[in-house]
Amino acid sequence: MGATPLCIFTENINQLRYISTLNEYLIEQANALYGNVWILQEDNSPVHTGKVAKAWKSQFVPHRIDWPPNSPDLAPIENLWGVLKRRLMVRAPKTVEQLKKGIIEIWQSFDPEFIRPFCLSMEKRIKLCLKNKGGKIR
Repeated sequence: MGATPLCIFTENINQLRYISTLNEYLIEQANALYGNVWILQEDNSPVHTGKVAKAWKSQFVPHRIDWPPNSPDLAPIENLWGVLKRRLMVRAPKTVEQLKKGIIEIWQSFDPEFIRPFCLSMEKRIKLCLKNKGGKIR
């Protein structure tokens, strides 16, 4: 378990840009690290759920998780974003370039052992979500 390279977009993305990014930054690395046993977890953004993106992923992504709407509590990445934001606030970037540089440096500092608990907490979060009938778990 670990982080893939971070991609910072300076423009809005559509399905084609999203697919291109997955192809360029995720597919080869995920296959090299995990073979055919990795899972792509996405929210329900139209960029992720459109016909073109779905068709491409059915061919190139071995496993996907159907994701319930409005479920940020279930996504391990949300907690990681929180850590990144807090660390970035300490730096107080003044320019867009300082912001980008800070985000990349902090992201690259997340080693697999730091990320592992976020991923391993998934089972607990799913159980809490079920217990709360799909409601918030925090």
